[in-house]
Amino acid sequence: MELEKEEKKQLLEEKNIHLWFVGSPVSLQSMKLELDMNVGAIFAYGKFMNVQPESIRSMVCDIICYDSQRHQVDVLRDCLYDGFEIKRNEEFGTKVPFKVSNQATRNIEFVLKSVTTVSGQTWNNRDAKRFNISLVQDSIFNVQADLHKQFIANCAQIDIDQSKLILQPKFERTYWLCACGALNWSDESTCCSCGVTKNWLQANTDKDYLKDEQQRREAEADKIRREAAERERIDKEKQKEEFKKRKEAYEKQQKKSASKKKAGKILPVILIAVIVIGGGYAAVTYGLPYLNYMDAKSSYDKGFYDEAKEKFEKMGDYADSKEMVFKCTYTKAQTYASSGSYKAAAEMYQSIDGYNDSSEKYIETMKLYADKLCDEAKYIEAMKIFEDMDATSEPNYENCRKNLYNMAMSDYKKNNYKKAYEKFNFLAGYKDSKEKANQSLYVLAKLDYEKLDYKNALEKYDRLRGYKDVDEKLKKYSTLINLISAVGEDGTPAVWNAYKVKCPKCGQDAEYIFEFSDNGQYNVGVKCTKEGSYVAKEGRFRIEGTILYDAYYDDGKMTFKKMADTKKINSNVTDKEGKNMSIELTDPINSKNKSTITLYGNIISDDTASLG
Repeated sequence: MELEKEEKKQLLEEKNIHLWFVGSPVSLQSMKLELDMNVGAIFAYGKFMNVQPESIRSMVCDIICYDSQRHQVDVLRDCLYDGFEIKRNEEFGTKVPFKVSNQATRNIEFVLKSVTTVSGQTWNNRDAKRFNISLVQDSIFNVQADLHKQFIANCAQIDIDQSKLILQPKFERTYWLCACGALNWSDESTCCSCGVTKNWLQANTDKDYLKDEQQRREAEADKIRREAAERERIDKEKQKEEFKKRKEAYEKQQKKSASKKKAGKILPVILIAVIVIGGGYAAVTYGLPYLNYMDAKSSYDKGFYDEAKEKFEKMGDYADSKEMVFKCTYTKAQTYASSGSYKAAAEMYQSIDGYNDSSEKYIETMKLYADKLCDEAKYIEAMKIFEDMDATSEPNYENCRKNLYNMAMSDYKKNNYKKAYEKFNFLAGYKDSKEKANQSLYVLAKLDYEKLDYKNALEKYDRLRGYKDVDEKLKKYSTLINLISAVGEDGTPAVWNAYKVKCPKCGQDAEYIFEFSDNGQYNVGVKCTKEGSYVAKEGRFRIEGTILYDAYYDDGKMTFKKMADTKKINSNVTDKEGKNMSIELTDPINSKNKSTITLYGNIISDDTASLG
């Protein structure tokens, strides 16, 4: 029956357009006009996307109807989309049809009127703006062409999943479109969908920057190839020389053993006789171990060191088998080192520490490995090895510090503060690295706080105590710190309760349950004797000093609306659930309530900004 109904529907118009206008909480993804021949009526459909942080509960729009000549023939007013909880970047509306009265309708246009969030905030399109900005993006591969490989390499360098970044980003004054396709507001420094930073994306999708990076890396790769070719040439020369020496030694040994050739031929016969005559005991004791030893030695001479080692291990104390077990690993390490596989060679030398000069060889190959890392621009890894080897006097150690500092400065100038901090912090003590690390961390903390990421912001400020105005900031954020102190390590919100309050809906006795998260989200539930339990308000919050604000986006910018004043904070209190702090503040939920309410909650500590 379902298939039969589908066959009786005729598509009159369908457009995938992805339009938006500045400040709108939603974008228009597509629209469709369909004739349902089962009922003889035309229906209009729209598909929208929530592009703001707050969840959407309802939306109202007008639908303008046009005929095939684009003449207006009707207007469907106050079309309501309701009963939703649409989170950011989620689509909605495709299952909500609106009946069109005029049968001449062949085209439609949606005009947004208002959007209401689940927290009860309503945005109105006062100027009746139309969807007029196209959010359609070009393929990043088509735009970057031969530079796209460099973009992928840059993504891999900081562990970004480039498979999501398939579109060419756009950066405008009031918004920016990420390479993943998500719309972000102008003051958002990281993408709301994939998490890539705006500054990094701007730099790494700039053709001139990509071209410079490509040339730099090609030059580095060419240098590494030339050096590797030179090492290979030297290694081959060494191998030729060693082979020549082995050959000469072998020929000399052959001449010495020529006179014993006859005895060598007779030996197997004697062994067989021993086995037969001696009942096998003498053969097992003297004959077979010798043959096994010679077999293991043959594997060793052929360069099958793991195989030889396993055979020598099975021979226990026979002849020099125990020493040969170590020698197999030692010789294998030598071959690895000569081929440039320094790390693997060092690990082998370390595994037989105490044998021959393995300890010295370990240090030597680790230094060579550090030199190799330095050539590959892996300066932090190289420096760690030099420091572990107590080899900071090596020339390449100083080269690493110099080059890493220059890279950190480059990151800092490109506003890539996270990468700059990691490098400067590692270099603490070199030039002004400590100060530069603090500057980078200070900017990162400020950016985290501005996007309401309180957990990361406060943790960074905690590490910066005593720097600039950080102590003043932490004092200013003391109410915030107390409010979210009990947030769980898994992000579970800190819960605060207000008893003996009035229900905003009916005025009966009720209880508020406030949930504050360290990512800036809040939720207020109400338990009412008459209305039951329901969500009264939710959204994002900010606390500056003693004022609690509701944070939301308006016309592309984050705006703050005062919710409540904090009057008094009392510690060492105990409510009926054993909570240890109370905060008195004006009622942020019930505007009719002019009195002060008291929140009871737990704090973990009042002397640190660190959370969890």
